[in-house]
Amino acid sequence: MAPRSNLISPASEPKLTYPEDIQEAISGLKISKVTEPNGIPNIVLKHLPQRAVSALVLIFTAFLLTGLFPTVWKQARVISIHKPGKDPALPSSYQHIRLFDTIGKLFEKII
Repeated sequence: MAPRSNLISPASEPKLTYPEDIQEAISGLKISKVTEPNGIPNIVLKHLPQRAVSALVLIFTAFLLTGLFPTVWKQARVISIHKPGKDPALPSSYQHIRLFDTIGKLFEKII
């Protein structure tokens, strides 16, 4: 039996990202009043200079090549909103909203 190679073959190489991909994903972001866990409002991402978009290209490409996804991008901030007319002492009386990191969501859109 031939030994397996741990190297990525050209046929299985992941698609790399480009500035246009990231700019398109950013343009689709909704401007909301709620700040994401990273503290960066979407309006700021919509006004990123080309240099920052190029840095995101390098970061996203590195993650695609290594197969990594940062743990911090998997974490969410949970906001609980009380349902009217329900007992506030019960956990089921709340609607839970999870806010994930926007840059992590951009990366997921790219892949």
